[in-house]
Amino acid sequence: MKNKLLLYIVTLIEGMVLTTACEDFLDTESLSNDSREYLCSNPTDARKMVNHIYSFFCEDSYSSRMSNNWMQNTDVEMALVSKEQAIAHNDRRGVWALNIGDFGDIRTSWEHNYNTIDFANQVIEGIEASDMYKAGDADMKQLLGEAYCLRAFRYFLLCNFWGDVPFSTTPSKYGENNNTPRVDKNIIYSHIIQDIINVEEDMKWADKMSSGVELMNREFAIGFIAKLALFRAGYSMQADGTMQRCRIDDQIKQVIYTDENDVKRSAKTSDDFYRVARAYCRKLIKLKDRALPTNFKGIFDAQINTASSPNNDVLFEIGFVQNGGGDVGWNIGLSVVGGSKGSGTTYTNLSPKYACSFDKEDQRYAVTCAPYRYLTESTQNAMGPFGISPAKWCRLDLITPTADKNTGINWPVLRYPDVLLMLAEADNEINGTPTNEAKTMLKRVRDRAFVNSSDFNKLLKVDIYIAGLTSYESFKKAIINERAWEFGGECIRKFDLIRWNYYSEAIVNTIDWITSVGINSQQLNKVNNELIYDKDKVIEDMGVASILYFGFDNGLLQFENDIFTLRKDKDIPYKNAVTIKDDEIKAGFTNTSNEKVPYRIDFARNFISVSDQDPTTKQPYGTDDNGDPIKKGIINESILYSWYGLTDGVIYNGLEDSSPLKTKPTPYVMPIPASKVTNSGGVLSNDGYGIRNK
Repeated sequence: MKNKLLLYIVTLIEGMVLTTACEDFLDTESLSNDSREYLCSNPTDARKMVNHIYSFFCEDSYSSRMSNNWMQNTDVEMALVSKEQAIAHNDRRGVWALNIGDFGDIRTSWEHNYNTIDFANQVIEGIEASDMYKAGDADMKQLLGEAYCLRAFRYFLLCNFWGDVPFSTTPSKYGENNNTPRVDKNIIYSHIIQDIINVEEDMKWADKMSSGVELMNREFAIGFIAKLALFRAGYSMQADGTMQRCRIDDQIKQVIYTDENDVKRSAKTSDDFYRVARAYCRKLIKLKDRALPTNFKGIFDAQINTASSPNNDVLFEIGFVQNGGGDVGWNIGLSVVGGSKGSGTTYTNLSPKYACSFDKEDQRYAVTCAPYRYLTESTQNAMGPFGISPAKWCRLDLITPTADKNTGINWPVLRYPDVLLMLAEADNEINGTPTNEAKTMLKRVRDRAFVNSSDFNKLLKVDIYIAGLTSYESFKKAIINERAWEFGGECIRKFDLIRWNYYSEAIVNTIDWITSVGINSQQLNKVNNELIYDKDKVIEDMGVASILYFGFDNGLLQFENDIFTLRKDKDIPYKNAVTIKDDEIKAGFTNTSNEKVPYRIDFARNFISVSDQDPTTKQPYGTDDNGDPIKKGIINESILYSWYGLTDGVIYNGLEDSSPLKTKPTPYVMPIPASKVTNSGGVLSNDGYGIRNK
């Protein structure tokens, strides 16, 4: 049974209302100094206060917005956006299409972040003023560490979604004017890194806490320092709309830390923070190493009905309770249209390029990518290339049925493989070449991925693969790929792409792949900026299925080929394959032979439609010299508009040269809510930062 936290029950303390109301960007209805001192005077009451900080995780602003829904579109997580939706920019689809405009969810998320921060500021001040903390009480030290980590996590979200943001580490007071200007995100990163460095040694390991990894613990704190350090070292959107590393290193207070060898060091420049990341990854490995569990699926199964165990893969996960928070299995996860355990059709799908990039022997593929969905508990149907669900969580695995939302499935925030790969990445950046240590970290992750392969194939896909990574660039690319394969559907890719300054290139590579595979699959040639069908063109085997063929066994899918396998659609039995609708499957099959009839759904062929008529005029294109109807291909409109904020003005029909977009900054920064800008008296604005819709 899950050891769920009280934090997901609204915490009320007699005589005090702990909810917050917003004026400008910070709560100004704060607890009095006397109240803070009383409520944070002992571990029992202070735990209630800290749990209230956690409670904001169960709000939609985090559970179904900032944690997953808003973390697309990338080269991994994505959802198709139509032209009309992309241009409208007035809901979540504008976020996906990178053409972000102000709407209610943005305002709510901004407010919830700052409400959380302000309450954390109050708790930090209260605990630090308490006699029990000053006397060295271990529980009070742990609670203080959690409060600092929780505040840092909210600033981490703010800096990645909104860029430079207002920054405060003191509680707001009623009646104060809290119109605070934007602060460079690197100042914020340096500050919160130092905060956690100062408290992590006083925090408890997860296996010493009754709630385990459902509370922020020492291993999470150490890993989070490393992650924040990589963001401090990396790229981000600047006020002038360019992607740069920190340009004000000399104006930021240096971070003081003790490395894994107990040597005191300082970090001031961006490059210094790669050393911070490496030091804290090494520190965690030295103090609390653990073998990666070999069953990749088991990691996520544990989050569905129980919770991840300490000293395992997950360092920290959000602990949700049914009907009290958490939308995993509702708006993210393997899609379930209906049934006794509720429904949940994912808002987040996985890019077909990403799914096809897996090695088919990698156990992470089947756990991560599902080219199908459940119609009921006992029936399935195949999905096309843009309906690939992130399959790590499925509500049908719930022991206790629940309403559609608030499934109670936990959400992973930081896993141990992340620490291993961060160490490999930081070490490569420091040395400019992959060292044995960096390669060993990568090997540990890939060993698990191919644990079910034959000895020969494992040697080929792990040892020989890693041995071939001999340069800085090849190893960096390998880390970029490995993080995609390991964490797909966990929605951390967007922030990684930002810090690598690889977002635009990743988008262009995805669009180019989709286009080239679609052209091949539909037997098209580029002629005078058009795609012309050529019936004699041989379809090249690019390791991608043009069409998926399948049958059924008692309503469940039996694929004849996978997404990596091309079949000749003019050969028997494939040429006789037919499509099937959801309602036909749910109605049942009259006999076994009907289940085995070859069915089909377009995969790569879905990228481009081919017709002998102009889609606008409905007039035929005419005939060629042989008297055959001329057919032309049109790239799926949503492919052209799903990254509209980047592609606008460059890509119109998908045949243009997209290479200039690789160096154009992707406009990922959200506008500060208009009401906050208006009420700031000119202190805040949405000028700059690549913001398209102010």
